[in-house]
Amino acid sequence: MNSGTEFNGMDKFYRQTINALVAAAGEHDSTAEGHSERVRHYASAIVSALGNISSENARDIDYAASLHDIGKVAVSSKILNKFGRLTDEEFDIMRRHSMVAVRILSKVEGLSGAVPMIKHHHEHYNGEGYPDGLAGEEIPLGARIIAIAEAFDILTTDVPWRDALSQEKALDEIERCSGTQFDPKIVKVLRTALDKDIEQPPRRAAVLQRLIL
Repeated sequence: MNSGTEFNGMDKFYRQTINALVAAAGEHDSTAEGHSERVRHYASAIVSALGNISSENARDIDYAASLHDIGKVAVSSKILNKFGRLTDEEFDIMRRHSMVAVRILSKVEGLSGAVPMIKHHHEHYNGEGYPDGLAGEEIPLGARIIAIAEAFDILTTDVPWRDALSQEKALDEIERCSGTQFDPKIVKVLRTALDKDIEQPPRRAAVLQRLIL
């Protein structure tokens, strides 16, 4: 595992549980597993580059990165795979996925540290995100990391309505949103994290799932 956290005993059991949940999501949408694994990969690289995160927090971030989109199992494939702009009603349905994840994962004791990160990974640093409009360091650190890791994966992956951006253009876009959507401190370490990240995760040629920032 990229974060260097050792999984044994109960941690191994929870990782197996996570893998099973992500596989189940993959049955609903074939792109879900790949996206989750890449977000986990980039989040792990950011954690390593930050260098001041406890092993327990790093473990919870790893769990949360894997499961950040698990709530989309409750979103219809019609919405996930829709070409073009979502209606306001469809977008409201999409926005509920983080709260669906909370309801699912709160039943697993060992994921309690990951749940707040998943719930809040669509909060914006300036307070204009969802579900609770948290701002700055009110947002859990793991959620701020996952937000950037997910954005980088979305920007660098082909989708039906645009080609993937290059790594440099994706970094430029994330830096443009520093201080508004993203935590400036984490944005600053993203380049370092990617430079140190030797093994790039595999990706599909195209993502059909509806991905939102």
